[in-house]
Amino acid sequence: MAKRFECPRCGAGVKPGDSQCSRCGESFKDNAAPDAAPPEPDGTSFAISADEHIPSSKELSRVPHRSYSETSTLSSGKASEGKDLTRKEKELLDREKEIEATSQQLEKDGRALEFAIKNFEEDESKILEREAALKEREKQLDSLAGRMEEELERLKALEAEPGGEATQEVTHLRELADDHSKRMMDEKRRQRQQLDREIEERLERLKVLEGFISLAEKSPESRYDADKEDVLRKMQEKNQLNDSVVKALIRSIDDEIHDQFLMPSKRGFEIISTYNERLNSILGGGIPAGHVLLINGAPGTMKSTLAYSILHSAASRSDKKVMYFSLEQKRGSLIRQMERMGMPMEETKDNMMVIDMVDLRRSMSKEEGDWRTIILRYVKNVHAERPFDIFVLDSLDSFKSIAQFDFNRQSMKDLFDWFKELKITVFFITERPLEALDVSPQGETYLADGVIELLMPEIGDAKVYRWLRCVKMRGLQNDPRYYAFYHADREFKFSLPLADTRK
Repeated sequence: MAKRFECPRCGAGVKPGDSQCSRCGESFKDNAAPDAAPPEPDGTSFAISADEHIPSSKELSRVPHRSYSETSTLSSGKASEGKDLTRKEKELLDREKEIEATSQQLEKDGRALEFAIKNFEEDESKILEREAALKEREKQLDSLAGRMEEELERLKALEAEPGGEATQEVTHLRELADDHSKRMMDEKRRQRQQLDREIEERLERLKVLEGFISLAEKSPESRYDADKEDVLRKMQEKNQLNDSVVKALIRSIDDEIHDQFLMPSKRGFEIISTYNERLNSILGGGIPAGHVLLINGAPGTMKSTLAYSILHSAASRSDKKVMYFSLEQKRGSLIRQMERMGMPMEETKDNMMVIDMVDLRRSMSKEEGDWRTIILRYVKNVHAERPFDIFVLDSLDSFKSIAQFDFNRQSMKDLFDWFKELKITVFFITERPLEALDVSPQGETYLADGVIELLMPEIGDAKVYRWLRCVKMRGLQNDPRYYAFYHADREFKFSLPLADTRK
């Protein structure tokens, strides 16, 4: 009978020649358990010394061992841990690649920004050169004016001599000299105004640039995680900016440099100028004659002042006949208010009519019908007697309120078409928010040929500014961006607002 052997780890029985325990998986190669029955060479006996200790089965059974289930759990745990480590390692490698790509993009955009700043510096140097050339031109004109003065003195001496022919010649020469002097002054003034406009536009672009840089330095983009924010912080220390800011800056610079909204185009219709070059460029060149426009804004956004200034400029500088019809403010009060804004009535040369409800009631006291019919009849009667080119109704909301007429989309279209039949340009002032007008069942914004929006946003520490935007202008390529504006020196000043820092 073969001798029974035990596993030194778990005490399970093993057969001679087994290399591994069938219960715990213990290998017998490096342990004391025999791999096979001890050989007995040549019939000689195998002696064991007295000092050697052979463990008994009870002692071997006390050796700690793991069950099969514990061993399987350990093995599966190690496999799961290995998978987690592999997954985390892959995520780290992907994040490292993403951060490296972001860094490369930031370096590229930083170089683009440096190029844009260099272009600005070159433009500024060109302006300085042009200003120097203009000063040199002014010196030449002053020298020419001095010679003209000397010539006038000589002509005065000739005029004192007797002889009618000489006197007539002197008078003619004096007229020529006066005309030339006037032309020189006009040319100097025109050159100076043009240079001032160019400098003002360059300064505006530099302000926009400073605004974008300031915005970029204050806060990195929130879409970056903690590792990317650390990269951005390091990149900002090298005076480089994040992707979105640089792209927005370059887009704004490109729009300004190409000045696409001032490009001349061939038009087959009359354009009414506002006599404000910046406003004309925002509108796409001016206002097409015969258009019906909405000027929309909350109280205090200077809707009436803007409409009145367009009429006042047209009446005083182009001899167009205009009518301002106020349904809310009295005529005298409106005229005094606009005179304080630098638009006196006498400059319009009787080309401007300001009408209020008092004038309407006085003229139409014997008329019958609803107020809508009476107002339209009054406008038509005045136009028949004194034809006018531009008409402002202040306001459309008051007109609908007192008309006692249930307006829908078709009746609003009929109203707009009625004014178009008069072949005049019409401004309707309205106080409803543009969002409400867009969803209005009367469809004013869709029926109108142009929409100008005025608003007063609060930015930063409760700072309030006035902004203007031309939402649409049929037939022209209008500029739909917001422009900050204010009124000073008898006219409106427009400029691109700095970076929007609203929270």
